[in-house]
Amino acid sequence: MDLSRISEYKTLFMQCAVAVCPGFTVREEMKPAYNDIVHWAVMDYDGNLDPDKGLLIWGDIGTGKSTMLKIIREFCSLVRPHIEGNRYYFRIDNVIDVCAAYADESIYGGYRGIRQYIDSPRQAFDELGSETLPTGRYGNFENVMQYIFQSRYDNRYHQFTHATTNFTIDQIQEAYGERIYD
Repeated sequence: MDLSRISEYKTLFMQCAVAVCPGFTVREEMKPAYNDIVHWAVMDYDGNLDPDKGLLIWGDIGTGKSTMLKIIREFCSLVRPHIEGNRYYFRIDNVIDVCAAYADESIYGGYRGIRQYIDSPRQAFDELGSETLPTGRYGNFENVMQYIFQSRYDNRYHQFTHATTNFTIDQIQEAYGERIYD
């Protein structure tokens, strides 16, 4: 991709970042990661991230993972190709709320309660690993996020899945299994 075009995209990325989080600054050690995100968002296949896959944003507590997800969503809505005339957009839901939808004891809970998270074409899960494992409903227990990820994986050619977490790769494997880890 043309370097001057990438420079324009980086400027636009920073404008989105400041719009989402006034006072946003890029620390020197984070510049390569932001550069990778810009290339991913504009679907530049010469970058380090596969533009046809979702993102996993990892970091310690309080490092701005959730804010970064919102910035990426805003930036992508401007630069990613529109799908059927619609801007690129993805839902962001906290995993605690997702599991609460499963645990809901009304007729809208259970697998019906999490269907929207499985079917959403572009979905982000915030704070992966903060949910109760497993989540119970009427004495039945399910690793809700593992179930959702597996279901989304089965539909992967039509869906993007993004997530934030402070889990390590080993903790992801332990909590959600080998298949999700992979």
